[in-house]
Amino acid sequence: IFLKEKLEWQNEKIEELQKERDFLRGQLSALTVKTKKETMDKPVSVSDSETSETSLSSSSLSSSSSSTPKKRKHKSKKKHSKGAKKHKKVYKKFRQRVQTPSEIVCRYKSVLKALPKAKTMTRAFQKHTVDRNTVVSTSAIAEVAIAAPEVYEEALAKRPQGETVLAFAKRCEAAIQGDEEIKDKIESMKAGGTLLPIRRSKPVK
Repeated sequence: IFLKEKLEWQNEKIEELQKERDFLRGQLSALTVKTKKETMDKPVSVSDSETSETSLSSSSLSSSSSSTPKKRKHKSKKKHSKGAKKHKKVYKKFRQRVQTPSEIVCRYKSVLKALPKAKTMTRAFQKHTVDRNTVVSTSAIAEVAIAAPEVYEEALAKRPQGETVLAFAKRCEAAIQGDEEIKDKIESMKAGGTLLPIRRSKPVK
């Protein structure tokens, strides 16, 4: 009898514990659902400091993007102005009337240097804003100066005071025509690209 009563008491105790367990499980489940719902419904708040930082960052980006084109525009304008001044300076230099044989030689060499890139003499003349006929009419001076510098220096030393550059060019042309060696050398240099391929149809008058 004692064992039977003890067994019944244990069974009752087990049933009570199971009921208590089920109750606690229900409470825990309800609490979990409530917590999830509150988390989803609660609005996300942003602190004043975070809002201020975001606003400042946006403002900085806007200011940077708006100022960049201005800087580029200013830089481009400055570069264009500098290029225009340089072109004007070169234009003025070569548009001035040359007055000495040395200036004629210098101008001739500048055109000669520009020829490989310009491809044609016409473009080389345009690059230095000089008239073709002007270069051709005095080209004998530069040809003698480059191909036969000793002859050039001798002719320069004998140049009368007040002699024009055209008159000096005529003497240089006569020196070329009177010396087959110089004449052949000049023709060879023209063929090799070390002199301008100028063909004078008649002697300079």
